[in-house]
Amino acid sequence: MNMTSASTTRSRNAGFSFIELLIATLLGGIIILASVELFSTNQRTFQLQSGLTDVQEQGRFALDFISREIRMMGYEDEDLGLADDAGLVRADITIGGTTYTASAEGGTGNPGNDRFTFSKQGDIGTSDCEGDVLTAAALIVQTYWVQDDQLFCMGSVNAATTGIAMLTGIDSFQVLIGVDTSADGVPAAGTYKTINNVTATDQIVSVRLGIVVRATQGNMPTPAASRDLLVLDRMLSASAGGPLATPAVRRVFVTTVRVRNLVWESI
Repeated sequence: MNMTSASTTRSRNAGFSFIELLIATLLGGIIILASVELFSTNQRTFQLQSGLTDVQEQGRFALDFISREIRMMGYEDEDLGLADDAGLVRADITIGGTTYTASAEGGTGNPGNDRFTFSKQGDIGTSDCEGDVLTAAALIVQTYWVQDDQLFCMGSVNAATTGIAMLTGIDSFQVLIGVDTSADGVPAAGTYKTINNVTATDQIVSVRLGIVVRATQGNMPTPAASRDLLVLDRMLSASAGGPLATPAVRRVFVTTVRVRNLVWESI
């Protein structure tokens, strides 16, 4: 028998040594740990992207919704036979036994957030921000404000309602009013005023809105720290006690809406 051939056969049938098994186990463990870490990273990335998408959708929805209503602010129709009193509401107004709080800088009961109240005239079938529909021509008042981090809207068509929550996770709601400062026949905002500084003679031609939306999903990754944010005219602090003290994923949304219903003789 060939001794060399027999030795080779025994070597091939000997299997793995302890060192080889140890190295293989170690490499397998490293691969498994890397796979778990990659899966975990991908999961966090997916959660972050999902949360940001949700924040984006909520923020754009809120601004688009309010913008559509603002474009009708101040609408009046002589054929409706109503008093000429549509526009920015600068004093509390009562309709059907319900009082609608006037527009105010800093809001009411929620310092730092503005309250925006305005009106339009409506005929049968016209709806307010709550979706309630007029059954007779009337003045429609609607007011927007933040309460317990929710953006609310309340319309006057159904005086029995107390408002509906449009979206949650709102850290700031700011409003500036664009005023035409030159009588040249061209509607253009020469300056932007806070709501409390708007006078009865100001020619309102635009409205600027700013909101800060916070991701509210429970599985969202939390940033290491918050940072200050400038929203229109207000600087929001991330320091202790400030509105942004709690670290969270946030986005700022700003838009400017042109008011369609103008007193052209004064432009």
